[in-house]
Amino acid sequence: MSQFDPNLFKLAMRRAATAVSVVTTDGPGGRFGVTVSSFCTATAEPPQMLACVWKTGPAAAAIRENKLFCINVLARSHRHVADSFAGRIERWRNDRFACDQWKTLATGAPVLHEGMIALDCSLVSELELSTHYVFVGHVESVAVNDGVPLLYSDGHYRRMAERDQVSADDLLL
Repeated sequence: MSQFDPNLFKLAMRRAATAVSVVTTDGPGGRFGVTVSSFCTATAEPPQMLACVWKTGPAAAAIRENKLFCINVLARSHRHVADSFAGRIERWRNDRFACDQWKTLATGAPVLHEGMIALDCSLVSELELSTHYVFVGHVESVAVNDGVPLLYSDGHYRRMAERDQVSADDLLL
């Protein structure tokens, strides 16, 4: 049996393409957001989502106190939003929400005005795993707009080359 290689694991995770999102919250714990690539559906019935947030950042503390969050899945036209909430744009470091227009849905968490997908959640539970919290949220409201998702892979933003599905004719059976 071969020994586990943590560097190979990190390389594998870097290469996996993921949709880019900004997880936001607002309430007594403050208004915060953070760019993440680790989110997914937990269950369809009831509708629940998972979002992984760095545990020592201000967004995690605010989500825990506010008991709500919104997963804003970004379109490729929203790279500036991803960079703002990742702290990469100097002019928006003191007010990252100034990078675009925001609204609210059911919970009061900030929702990107023309974002591709918004999954507005009330916090159901949390799990502390090493450097991150895994937040589980019950989806209270959903907003969907047309767009092509902004992807991230191997340290760079990516886009889908085409929106067409792979046909069954392309499969080797």
